[in-house]
Amino acid sequence: MSNYLETIYFRDEYDENSYPQKLCDYLIKQIIKPHYQNIDNKNLLDIGSGKGNHLVGFNRRGFKVFGIDKRDECIEILDQFDIRECDIEKEPFPFEENSMDLIFSKSVLEHVVNADNFLSQTYHILKPGGLAILMCPDWGTQYKIYWDDYTHVKAWTRKGLQNAMKIHNFIEVKCGLFRQLPILWKHPFLSILSDLTAMFPESFKWRDKEESDFREWIRFSKEKMLLATGVKLNE
Repeated sequence: MSNYLETIYFRDEYDENSYPQKLCDYLIKQIIKPHYQNIDNKNLLDIGSGKGNHLVGFNRRGFKVFGIDKRDECIEILDQFDIRECDIEKEPFPFEENSMDLIFSKSVLEHVVNADNFLSQTYHILKPGGLAILMCPDWGTQYKIYWDDYTHVKAWTRKGLQNAMKIHNFIEVKCGLFRQLPILWKHPFLSILSDLTAMFPESFKWRDKEESDFREWIRFSKEKMLLATGVKLNE
């Protein structure tokens, strides 16, 4: 049986020009540096670190990175990093309380039934004043294709994710819609064209009948992510 990473995430994405690196750089510039003036040697945990492309991206920019995942194939991918096995729905995260400056997670929350454990443990291991950055698909713009990934178990909206973080004691909580199109990060005025593209029929996203080869501009104009941030209270 093929594993999840081979089936869903089939491309190598570790180099400087990859999307994961561009995303890491965007988050550093727009969110992390405004919070921490000096990012050198900050501890960063990637929850659901997968094949480690974001670990590589953040480490390349000076972070001391750690990962959590529960699949053996994930933990074995990059043995130079400290990636620990954990069931994030049921178990305490295998790191000390108040040990992480930053916690990052992308495309994980939609796979988690028990989000309360995920969020409470995230808060627990963040340092006071530490920053959490959570990304997941937006139900409002993806509901038509949300269950195409059969491992999705929970749908999130902007208000729902924002409120969940507040309930788990995060402060300065922000949650907005985010498009995975780096050209828009550089040229925000192009969002108008992306909004128009989002009105295209679903079938326009694909170049083939098997729906395995997608048109990036059309797909990610239509399918938005949620990008949420929250800070642990200085105790």
